[in-house]
Amino acid sequence: MRAVGNRLGVEAMSLYKHFSTRDELLDAVVELVVTELDNDRLVRSGADDGWRDYLSRLAHGVRRYALAHPHAFPLVATRPAEAPWVNPPLRSLSWIENMLRTLADEGFDPDQLLFAYRSFNSFLLGYLLMETGALTLRDPQSGDGSFSAQGTSDPVPGGLDPGRTDAEAESTDAAATPAELLDPQDDIDENRYPVIHSLARELAEDHYGDEFDSALIDLLDRVAAQLD
Repeated sequence: MRAVGNRLGVEAMSLYKHFSTRDELLDAVVELVVTELDNDRLVRSGADDGWRDYLSRLAHGVRRYALAHPHAFPLVATRPAEAPWVNPPLRSLSWIENMLRTLADEGFDPDQLLFAYRSFNSFLLGYLLMETGALTLRDPQSGDGSFSAQGTSDPVPGGLDPGRTDAEAESTDAAATPAELLDPQDDIDENRYPVIHSLARELAEDHYGDEFDSALIDLLDRVAAQLD
């Protein structure tokens, strides 16, 4: 709380006028991040073009808020939810209700609803924890990007900008040496791990976007198989 106060230029005690505990503050951060789905114009509240399109848009919406807030995403994954069955990262009760109702309207029976809900969240959680972890390791600074309700970029100083294009990210990576890409904190001994260092650039290449799309298609195929 002292660190937050210093960042804001206020005494730590003044924060307790707004949040009675540190946990309340962390829960508020999670709520603020997750509810960005409500303002994502590419995410739909219904399956106008079928359940695959609905889930695909929802998955990409969750990925967008995770990449906009890579330092905060672990909170989304680990903060206690409102109930034990609430699975992150889709931890908003309103979005869970929307997802289950939409799929039920598409003909999913209760067993198929449970399979889709659990598989969808497990896929997103594991993949996005890996991807945001890589982002924070490559740019280990305090703060992260933020997205306003109007959908405009408003990055926190020293953080990642969610408005950064793929081309900008690629040009940043291209300027780095293989060692910098593979080992940004200089923790991996080249003499001890020579093969890793010989493949440094290839190991550090960012294929997250393509791999996410491919894995999402595989997940949706599994859901379709359950329906069949």
